[in-house]
Amino acid sequence: MSGYGERLALALKNSGFKQVDFADKLHITRTAVSKILHGRQYLDFDLAVRTCETLDISLEWLAYGREADFKSPLHHNPERQRIEYLLSILREAEYPQVITAIERVIEARAKDRNTAERLILSG
Repeated sequence: MSGYGERLALALKNSGFKQVDFADKLHITRTAVSKILHGRQYLDFDLAVRTCETLDISLEWLAYGREADFKSPLHHNPERQRIEYLLSILREAEYPQVITAIERVIEARAKDRNTAERLILSG
């Protein structure tokens, strides 16, 4: 199982949820579910977590297609989980923008913590 949408489709099938029931459960449109299943859209982090709880799957499996045998203590950090999830759904063409943004935050932090917060907020 290679794609995010394919994994979600499998989880829906295994749980017995129909697309419309799943959409209602998460308070999203059926069109959004269809786009996700076809790889044209992704769940935001909070909806991904609710999806995993609803379908009894792990975020690791939904995002990467694998179950982790070992989870480091850092996986208990919700912000790190959010970052890892968001990185998992990026397209390769978007990597340079993310790297630039991270580098800007690190450089700003070295100069001034307040500047880093302003950079994050200004995007």
